[in-house]
Amino acid sequence: MSLQAPSIDERWLLTREGLERVKKRALRFKAWFKLDRFERAAIDLTIRVVERVRNSTLAQVILRIVDKLRQWLKPSLKERALNIGRPLAEKVSRIAQAWGNRKAKAWANDSNFIFYLGISWLNTSIIYRQPP
Repeated sequence: MSLQAPSIDERWLLTREGLERVKKRALRFKAWFKLDRFERAAIDLTIRVVERVRNSTLAQVILRIVDKLRQWLKPSLKERALNIGRPLAEKVSRIAQAWGNRKAKAWANDSNFIFYLGISWLNTSIIYRQPP
């Protein structure tokens, strides 16, 4: 563990507000209970007692726990593809229906089609991408 000064993002995480947001998000996505009870207690006590973490040892402990939570909170490739592909599938479905394709209505709810469009968009070079 290096003794570098925390970045701006990390300094924000070392405040009560930052830790409350991290905890709230971890609870929402069921990552909070993947931590062991001592890690949860460290975050809870820091939220209750400290407005801003100033002790470097405590800061290292808290940042290590937050990094662990960040790894669990990253969306998977499948989730990203589905989130991006859904509006694309709805748009393609509407266009195809406007052209007279009656079966196109089902495309908006077809998870394989949604996934395909999402993966295709993610694999498209940023130079050629348009927002989904």
